[in-house]
Amino acid sequence: MAPVNPDAMIYRMIQFQLLGETRLQVADGTDVDALLRQPKRLALLGYLVSPMPGTWHRRDTLLALFWPDLDTAHARTSLRNSLYVLRQALGDDVVRTRGDEEISVDPARMKTDLGAVWAALREGRAEDALANYHGELLPALFASDSEGFHRWLDTERARLKVEVSRAALVLAAALEREGRLADALNAAQRAIEIQPDDETAVRRAITLHDAIGDRAGALGVFESYRSRLATEFDAEPAPETLALANRLRASPGSPASRPKSSAANGNRVISGFGPLPVGVERESGITASPPVAHTKSRFRGIGGVVILGLALVLLIAWAISGSARPISIGRSVPLTSEEGLQIEPTISPNGRLVAYAKGNATRMRVFVQKIAGGTPWALTGDSGSLEIQPRWSPDNDELLFLSRNSAFVSPALGGQPRLIAAGTEGNGNVRSASWSPNGDSVAVVRNDSLTVQPLDGGGSRYVGRGSQIHSCAWSPDGRWIACVSGNWIAYTPGTLFGNRAPSGLLLYPATGGSPIELTDREKEYMSPAWSPDGKLLWFLSNRDGVSGEVYNVPIGRDGHPGGSFSRVGLNAESISLSTNRIAYSVPVRKANIWTVPIPAVAPVTLAAATRLTSGNQVIELVNVSRDRKWLVYDSNLRGNSDIYRMPIAGGAAERLTDDPREEFAGTLSPDNRELAWQLWSNGERHLFVKTLGGGPAREVVPVPGDQGVPHWSPTGSSLAAWSHTTEEGAVFVVHRNARGGWERPAWRLEGAQLPVWSPDGETIAFVKFSGGIETIPVDSGARRVVYSPRPDRDPLATFLAWSSDPDILWFLGHDRDKRGGIWELSVSTGRPRLLIRLDDPSGRLNGASFTTDGTRFFFTLDERSSNVRWAELVNH
Repeated sequence: MAPVNPDAMIYRMIQFQLLGETRLQVADGTDVDALLRQPKRLALLGYLVSPMPGTWHRRDTLLALFWPDLDTAHARTSLRNSLYVLRQALGDDVVRTRGDEEISVDPARMKTDLGAVWAALREGRAEDALANYHGELLPALFASDSEGFHRWLDTERARLKVEVSRAALVLAAALEREGRLADALNAAQRAIEIQPDDETAVRRAITLHDAIGDRAGALGVFESYRSRLATEFDAEPAPETLALANRLRASPGSPASRPKSSAANGNRVISGFGPLPVGVERESGITASPPVAHTKSRFRGIGGVVILGLALVLLIAWAISGSARPISIGRSVPLTSEEGLQIEPTISPNGRLVAYAKGNATRMRVFVQKIAGGTPWALTGDSGSLEIQPRWSPDNDELLFLSRNSAFVSPALGGQPRLIAAGTEGNGNVRSASWSPNGDSVAVVRNDSLTVQPLDGGGSRYVGRGSQIHSCAWSPDGRWIACVSGNWIAYTPGTLFGNRAPSGLLLYPATGGSPIELTDREKEYMSPAWSPDGKLLWFLSNRDGVSGEVYNVPIGRDGHPGGSFSRVGLNAESISLSTNRIAYSVPVRKANIWTVPIPAVAPVTLAAATRLTSGNQVIELVNVSRDRKWLVYDSNLRGNSDIYRMPIAGGAAERLTDDPREEFAGTLSPDNRELAWQLWSNGERHLFVKTLGGGPAREVVPVPGDQGVPHWSPTGSSLAAWSHTTEEGAVFVVHRNARGGWERPAWRLEGAQLPVWSPDGETIAFVKFSGGIETIPVDSGARRVVYSPRPDRDPLATFLAWSSDPDILWFLGHDRDKRGGIWELSVSTGRPRLLIRLDDPSGRLNGASFTTDGTRFFFTLDERSSNVRWAELVNH
């Protein structure tokens, strides 16, 4: 083979600039003008190199994005012609194909500034990301008849700005810790350039100006921001920004407004700084001072007494006239009657239309239907997307919904959706979006932070934080935002969709501040909805033992419950209220254990499976004892979930736990004498162990923090478990001491989920949020990647089981089309082989776990359906 000439390779390298301006050049600086004058083919090339050259893209996706109005044959012809033009202009070897369905650009032949930015962000090189970010992605580019492409482009532009701006703020925090305040200020100013509406970046720049003694510069930043809001949006900065500026004006030179150093940790704590993006607050240690309180003068003399008495009379009269009136459910009418899932209904404020998510546990679209009946229509034309949580605008004209990790708004009669709040994979996805009462803003949840995003494009305003907050609802008077805290995974389509776990209700002041805990987190609390007068908060709960019962509670002026929790007399999985009607979805669900022999060669389907349990119960997690004699599982057969065991050979099930709180993930010790399991307590999972046949349950790690899904080591002397505080998760190991007690965790590994022990007890394997698999020695040595799925090609792993052969792992997961299955993986080669196809034409979905006795797999199949009904609300 002839040696490669490096000079020739450099000359052949093509530079594609997509940020700030669009330029396509060979190494000598010559522009490739032929493509720059062809917007649609330039757009195609821009998509192919996103997020970086080398990314493989499916042909069917390209057809949908660029030629949606053509039939498949003509669309494929158009794509072939466009690829031919790209190769003619750039070289035959620039555009690559893999099989008949995948296309990419060779990274050895093309470099892009966009790819450099994403690589720097991924590797934590914020300065490099900022140096390569020159401006908006593919500015002023318009490709005709390509609505899908432009929708993707809008989302990518917003996502890139968010990530680069966030990196700039993280960099500013790091520079500040090093005492490089001028450089930190430059980074904060760059964040403002990229995201001028990000008020957190504005406050950071104000604070850093003040930290270096530039009070005038700090106030200049504020005045510039306030002027821009007034001119462009007829709006004012958030209260915390105004309070920060007022403190700077009120106490010039005062130490109260100066940075304070913490000698204990070396971090700089800046008084008056508002909310920060996740990661910045954690890394920098910055805290915020409360707004300055102003005291009012007291009433003086008899006049004050008279006024006070009059006020008291008026207050009593208001309380009597304004108390919530009892409401009952009147006539109930079915709206849908189809198979599958019709969920999350939302009724329009005028009570005439209902929108809902329709599909299955892995794929959903929003549909709209007249309450009087008729044919429903799809909200958007994006048949390949996942759309959930529709919410009506106050004027009945638009619908807010979640899709592709972000929030969108679309005309209620259907049409082009527009991006409202961009999100990312993992903790950065948008978990909730709710309209303000006047429809000019949206309450958005990302990274466990609740913010208010004006629809006119102004900067977001921070409201508060909470653990796994979602399903928020803004009160009609605009004073409160009610949210669910906990069990977000239940609202995420996939194998854990509909997951049962405790959660609580929080009430946030819409102007910002600490939330009020309306409930504990010992039971399930879901689907908050306000009565039209804002005096009652409706919700679903199992607080009295029945899952999904509808309750309401009056909310006082101070945001606390103003009376008792009342049952309404309805059972549902989600609810929505209009002035005189309620829309709700009625669920039917059961999940039982099935088994199938492990095939030797060809994969098998569910036709080879046999059901082991039956009945109206939901089983989520199942384990096999080490001696292969027992199946251990959780079940809600008696109301809440308890742990059971059943002989594999057949026989009656035996209940092993009976706590009134939810219990899951039971597993027997290797000698079958002890049981380990997780118990929900105050919104967190905690690990317990008890001796079977007698003895109390003992908490393994009696400290706050999420701990779940335990696995015994082969010797029974240790437990590996999983913490799900973040989407990415963490695994940890606890050892038993010589006295039989449990030590504190020996180590903790972030970015890992659901650990399992190797047969020899020397290694722990775990899954990644990305669907990959890694291993680590039990003493917490170096991590090893054993499976890294190729995007849009390889299956994603979600749960593991180790065979008796240390080189063979089995994993439960799904392929790129969301079809479930069980695969065999060689640890040494990293190559998966499909064993069981779990996709079911009847709509049953495999559960979140599986287990094996070495000859058979045991798993659950989830059978669920749900339809939408509506009913009249009757006032008494």
